[in-house]
Amino acid sequence: MAEEQTIGSILLADCGTVMTKVILLDQVNGQYRLVAQGEAPTTSEYPWGDVTEGIRHAIEQITEITGRTFLDGQGDIITPEQDARYGVDAFAATTSASPPLSVVLGGVTRDLSVASAERAVSGTYSHIKAILSAERREDAMSEEAFVRTIREARPDVICVAGGTDGGATVPVLNLVKSVAIACALMEEGIRPQVLYAGNVQLRQRIANLLKDRVTVRMADNVRPTLTEENLADAQAELNALYLQRKMSLLPGFDVLNSWVQLPIEPSATMFARLIRYLWHLGDPTRGVLGVDVGAANTTIVAVFNGRPYLTIQGGMGSAFGGKSLLRRRRGQPVVRWMPEDVDIEEAYGVLLNAEMRPATIQQDMRELRLAHSLARETLRAALAIARPG
Repeated sequence: MAEEQTIGSILLADCGTVMTKVILLDQVNGQYRLVAQGEAPTTSEYPWGDVTEGIRHAIEQITEITGRTFLDGQGDIITPEQDARYGVDAFAATTSASPPLSVVLGGVTRDLSVASAERAVSGTYSHIKAILSAERREDAMSEEAFVRTIREARPDVICVAGGTDGGATVPVLNLVKSVAIACALMEEGIRPQVLYAGNVQLRQRIANLLKDRVTVRMADNVRPTLTEENLADAQAELNALYLQRKMSLLPGFDVLNSWVQLPIEPSATMFARLIRYLWHLGDPTRGVLGVDVGAANTTIVAVFNGRPYLTIQGGMGSAFGGKSLLRRRRGQPVVRWMPEDVDIEEAYGVLLNAEMRPATIQQDMRELRLAHSLARETLRAALAIARPG
């Protein structure tokens, strides 16, 4: 019988929008311990254009700390470990450095199907460019406005929901007809994919309306009944789209993928697994809430009865999103958390500088308090989406 190979040393890398972090875990007296960590700017953008360069820079810091060698002459990870000072048994990676999915939402009712679709989309790295509702209202959009909005947004995916199973048909079909017209007016190379997560009895009719124009994915209805919400299948489809259209195109992804022993996962997905693990360690009658405020994305994970609820506020974090928040109600959502009066123009300049130079550190307490105020308001915005679910 072959001897079972045990994993001793492990390198874990997380490539964020701004910074890349690598940690070394190893067994000490039969238990895993954090041995060392390194951090370097993420190198997915110009002039490097290769995310693995940032990982190498962070690993070099760990080499200086530990005296161990992890990279061969070609700059690749050495696996498995050759001896205590050469190589590593396993390497795994997560990333949030890819651009978010650009999404247009469409639904019948803002408070039901549209709200459920928005929560489904918030389960992956995404940016909602527009929301289309077929609800009969005084400010309802015309079909022409629907088509123009979709064309101007140029999304990666259009997520259409609406109608309980066996429920509304005409409003959903009218919405999909508008989507079909908009896609037909776009060049083939930039046409979005369509994810349909509405009334399941309309699937074939939806497919017929969109065939030969766009690729259509079908998911379980996000609102199968008026009182029931089902997001898992739609979120799985959106995650697959994110992996296909964004993560796999990250510069250096192919090399990084050749290093790992497990598939590269989005950082938020692994964070959700961590919070779920913490729930299993504690009192099963109580929930666990985890929050991760990154430079460009804010992630909230709540676990109740072993079930994780994941919400990602894309494009808003400790460095990015401040400009858009300052535009709301003359900047009050951000500056209200400051202990002293702050001029809106001054706040705009500080937050604009943070977006232009996200790796810089605040130079005085006033800038630091403003950064904390931005993080607090970002959390409130993310919780507003997460709480109803």
